[in-house]
Amino acid sequence: MYALRGCILALHIFGVVYWIGGLMMTASLLARVPDEVGLPKERFLGVARGLFETATNIGAATTIGLGILLILMDPAVLRQGWLHAKLLLVAVLLFYHVRFYRRIMFLEDHPSQSTRREYRVIHGLVSLLLIAILLLAVMKPF
Repeated sequence: MYALRGCILALHIFGVVYWIGGLMMTASLLARVPDEVGLPKERFLGVARGLFETATNIGAATTIGLGILLILMDPAVLRQGWLHAKLLLVAVLLFYHVRFYRRIMFLEDHPSQSTRREYRVIHGLVSLLLIAILLLAVMKPF
């Protein structure tokens, strides 16, 4: 049972890397959109959407699904405060995930309505959320 839990935890962490990496790469791609014109702008938007719909969504689904499985394997963890804080931050990350997707859809129709600053902020927020989630998961402070 311990080995199975370890494998699931490793895959859960891999899902996190995939999810966060996809969000950060998409933000980096979209930060370049305001500087481009014509076909390159459309290509950046297409690549960003493709990356988001594959890697980012698969990473999010893997992370959430395996996270639920880990909780089901050890329901006593639900009594620990650090997990509640971590789940709250994951919910915030999921909110930004959905909002980011809606933003990509909007930009496909209105590609000139974005700024480089907007995606730098998203990149920074995702980074801060990741650091906070990792600290809670590793240190289990309360």
